[in-house]
Amino acid sequence: MRLSSPTPGFASAAVFISASAWGLYWIPLRALDSQGIGGSWGVALLNAPGAVVLAIVVLFQLAAHRGHMREAAAIGLVTGLGMALYGVGIVHTTVMRATLLFYLTPVWATLIGIVWLEEKATVMRWVAIGVGLIGLLLLVSGGSNTVPLGVGDVFAFFSGIAWAMGAAMIKKYEGVPLPGMTMFQFASTAFFGLLLGAVAGVLEVPSLEALRTAIPYATLISIAFIIPAVMILFWAQKFLFPGRVGLLMMSEVLVAGITASLFLPEERMSGIEWAGAVLILGACLVEVLLTPSDQTSDHTLDQT
Repeated sequence: MRLSSPTPGFASAAVFISASAWGLYWIPLRALDSQGIGGSWGVALLNAPGAVVLAIVVLFQLAAHRGHMREAAAIGLVTGLGMALYGVGIVHTTVMRATLLFYLTPVWATLIGIVWLEEKATVMRWVAIGVGLIGLLLLVSGGSNTVPLGVGDVFAFFSGIAWAMGAAMIKKYEGVPLPGMTMFQFASTAFFGLLLGAVAGVLEVPSLEALRTAIPYATLISIAFIIPAVMILFWAQKFLFPGRVGLLMMSEVLVAGITASLFLPEERMSGIEWAGAVLILGACLVEVLLTPSDQTSDHTLDQT
């Protein structure tokens, strides 16, 4: 099946909604951690089932993927590293700090877009980035927590850089079928999750009983929630520049902030932090409504 290019507004809305759903990603990770399955193993359990399902899809669509496997693997490795860094990081620091450090992504994405994709950043895009960064500063400075930086913060910081690189690759290699790149991304996330835990010394092997209990619902979450969310993001990023994608994905910050405040009293947001969240959401709206539309090409997307 061949799908024509969507309008920039539709693709932007898809990113915004999918990223908002990603604001809930911390919940299953923290739940697994509370059951004795640490961050690294939790990341692996939530992504390995998706890799298996998508591998089956790719096998049935092998003809459509021929000639694209190298690019699909490259995209999957980079985005998988980014998601592994974020997933492990969000367990080993506060939810909001991990999310905020990840959302330095627009800065890296815009720079990568200018250098690699020859994107012309408009004045309004720089304004949107500035508004978003001010919001991030308010969120960081307005918290009551004085938790020192740790391995989780380092991982979360680099996760944004890796994701920005992956977003640029998706835009550059826009002919790569979604199932292939998503399969590699899920497999890479599971692999790098365990590798990062081992390197950082936070990889604790869970008990067999804990694994037996967790695997069924981790599989359900992987297939019913994570696969659709990732594929929507990958699909939309084929038609939007990395800077816009990074800004739209800031909606995740707002959702993560609300849910963390509700379910993690010790991480409840202050008034200044809420002001920062509003500015971040405002940056997304500025990017969508006031900047010139991205120039979508006349190509069609193979989505077999």
